[in-house]
This record gives sequence, structure tokens and C-alpha cells, in this order.
Amino acid sequence: MFEIDKTFTFEAGHSLELHDGKCRGPHGHSYVLTVHLRSPSLIDSGPKTNMVMDFSSLSDAVKPMIEQYFDHRWINDTLKTNSPTVEFMARWIYDHLKPLLPLLSGITLYETKSSKVTYSPL
Repeated sequence: MFEIDKTFTFEAGHSLELHDGKCRGPHGHSYVLTVHLRSPSLIDSGPKTNMVMDFSSLSDAVKPMIEQYFDHRWINDTLKTNSPTVEFMARWIYDHLKPLLPLLSGITLYETKSSKVTYSPL
């Protein structure tokens, strides 16, 4: 089994309106997103021979989503929730990207250097 990962970064703000601590108020993070793809085989012909997927093509699928919903955005508004936790965001990202990336196996999203979530549907 092959697994490839591509990492992206973005800045975004949010508030966890239902939270009972300081995260209830407006604040932001420098997020680090890693997209995981898995495949039992490699492409066997053409210009992408011996790849799971071209990293450039992977970026082409992910970057528009980041620009539209996350980078320098207020996540409460773009994801239409009053509690956009990092767990919620990871699942949302997975669900959004899966139709574009059939080999998608999971999402890892860091909210801070020491706090992350990994989401996969299994």
C-alpha cells in the first residue's frame, strides 16, 4: 500500500460559541493541513507513470477549497456553524475533498504546533 501526503497552511479565525472557556471568544490560528491519499498500486502508463497522484494535481484539488472556505476567513460563517472545532473542520474537509480525490484516506489538521486531529472515515 502506498500513502502520499501533501501539506498546506492557512490562517483563519473563529469562535466556539458554545465553549465554556476562552475559545468562546473570537480568535485565530495558523492551521497546518495534511491530506493523505492511499493506493494499492501506482499509475502504470502515461505522464504520471509510477505515481499514486501527481502532487501538483493534488494541490490543484485542495487549494481552491482553502481559498474559498479557510484562508483569512471567519470559519463560523464559511462553514455555517457556531462551533467550528478542529475536529469538525477535519471531517468537513474530508467530506468536501472526497469526491475530488477518490484515493483520499484521511485528513490531519493542526490548530497549534501541539494540537491536531486526524480524521478518516474508518
